Parts: sequence; C-alpha cells; structure tokens
Amino acid sequence: MQTSLHLFLNKFYGQEAIDSLILLTGSASSRGYYRFIFEGKSMILTISTNIEENEAFFYFTKLLSECTHAVPKLGFVSDDRTIYSQEDLGPTSLLDVLLSDRTKAKRYYEDLIPELIKCQIHLGKTVDFDKAFSYPELDDTMVLRDLFQFKFYFLNALDIRYHQGKLIQDFKRLANCFIGLAPQGFVFRDFQSRNIMIRDEQPFFIDYQGGLKGCILYDLVALIWQAKANFSAEDKRHFYAIYSQELLNLQPLLDAKVVEKAYEYCVIIRLFQVLGTYGFRGLIEKKTHFIESIAFGLLNLAEIKDFTLLNDFPELKQVIDQLIDPTINEQIKLKING
Repeated sequence: MQTSLHLFLNKFYGQEAIDSLILLTGSASSRGYYRFIFEGKSMILTISTNIEENEAFFYFTKLLSECTHAVPKLGFVSDDRTIYSQEDLGPTSLLDVLLSDRTKAKRYYEDLIPELIKCQIHLGKTVDFDKAFSYPELDDTMVLRDLFQFKFYFLNALDIRYHQGKLIQDFKRLANCFIGLAPQGFVFRDFQSRNIMIRDEQPFFIDYQGGLKGCILYDLVALIWQAKANFSAEDKRHFYAIYSQELLNLQPLLDAKVVEKAYEYCVIIRLFQVLGTYGFRGLIEKKTHFIESIAFGLLNLAEIKDFTLLNDFPELKQVIDQLIDPTINEQIKLKING
C-alpha cells in the first residue's frame, strides 16, 4: 500500500509530498486517509479499494461543485481509481464547534441550511441515481432494514418487551407511509455535524458518497436531531422554520402541511435508525462514542412520544414508552458491563 501511495505522490506531487506524508486517524470507514504538503499547502490523500464507492464520490463531487462551494476540490485520481487527492478542509468539524461554542455553531447551522436545500434540489434534478453507491433510493426497503436493525441491535439487546407480530406490522405500515413523501431530491443520508467541516468560517460537506434519492427532509432531521448535538426543542423548531421557509420559497407549489408531515415521519424513522446503530456499535461492540450517545438518543425519543402520527403505530408507541422510562438506564448499564 505504501508503495502505491508513494508512486501516486511521485507522479503528481513529487518528493516534498512523499516526505511529508502522515497517516490520519479517526475515520469510521475502511478508507485510509493521509495528509501531505504540496507547495506549502496541506492536502488529503485517500486510498480505498471500493471503486464503486469512490466513483460515487467523484460523481457527486462534480455535480455538487456546480451548485455550491461547500465541497472539497478534487485533485488527481489514480488510473485504477483507488487513490485520490483533495484539498484539506482542516481538522475542525461542526461538532467540534458545537461542543466549544454553541452560539457560534448555531450561526453555522443557519447558514448551511439554505445551502443544503440548494444542493438537494439541484442534484435531485441532475443525478443519475443508478450511479449511486450501494442503493439508489431511500425507500420502504431501506426503512425496513433500519427498523429491523433497531429491533435486533437495540430492543433485543436490552430485552425490551414487545409483541413480535404487532411490531412487524407497525414497521411495515411505517415503511409504506414513507414511500413517496414529498419533496423528493438528493439525500446525503448521513448529514450530521461530524460530516461538516469548518474552514475559514465556512462550512464544507464531506462523506456524501452514500447519497441517494429520497425525501429531502431526512437530511435536516439527521442534522438537527443528531443525538450528541443535543439541541433543545426550541432550537429544532427554529432550524425547521428556516428550512421549511427556504424550501417553500424555492418550491411555492408545495403545501406546508405536506412538508411538516414528511418531517415528522423522517424524525421517527431517523431516530430509530440511529438507535439501531448505537445498539450495534455501543451495546454490542462497546465502542465508547456510541455508548455515550445512547442517553442523548433516548432524550430525543422522549420529545416525539406525543407525535400524533404515532397513534397509528400502537406497538411502536408502547416500545417508546419503555425506552423513555428512567429504569432503562439500569438495563443499559447491565448490558454494557455484562
């Protein structure tokens, strides 16, 4: 691997880049990230043998760069499409800012929401979703997958009581309701503060190679309901108001009630998807970051327990009631320490 990196750098950047190459850590993916210096500027080098995923990143970057400056500039790509360079957006994520200065971070959220919508709508019109990585659409199949991961890795891991048949019926109805929710467009899929970098006081989007077609409210939910961001209900309403107003300005034929309904469905589905991930990475693999996030995820659940939509999913609603009961903390501790 090191030889291929050196050959790539020698071909495009020279000895200075080779001498300055350092491995970066912190990625949750199988991709390898490095930093190097070229003509006094810091750059990022990525290596990944998943060519399909790489091609999706190249494709989406090209289309995103047509409508926004909030994506990294690509440099060179190796002939076998496994190594590529891009500009260095620095070490500071939006989550870093949020944890150190919430007032400043909120201004970034307000600035990036209109940029997000612009990208979602533009790519919704220009992307060939057959070129998406792994799956072309955030549809009922994807929703059911996420719901069953929540069942297996979170509910079952904590021995939560439920009626199997009734819960599966609720899952099917919920997934079916998600089909065709408006407005549709490009969904980044994991649009949260760890995947937004701040450089020169400007936000930049990264890690969007998993983008696909779907209800675009999903990205807003991923952003403002991120468990560790821990926004108040008032903050979430504020960000939603910015998003919905900007969206209705761009698409005036949309009904505000349709948008609000789509938002609530996306909130419900995203929160379960996240808890499924926390269950697998935290309760089962016992990774510290995910364990720490569980409590925040359950606080989010407490906020949605009175959603009118949940009256149509009674078994799911009683599961939520169990998960927001204070006694759940003991079950979580037993699972983690067991």
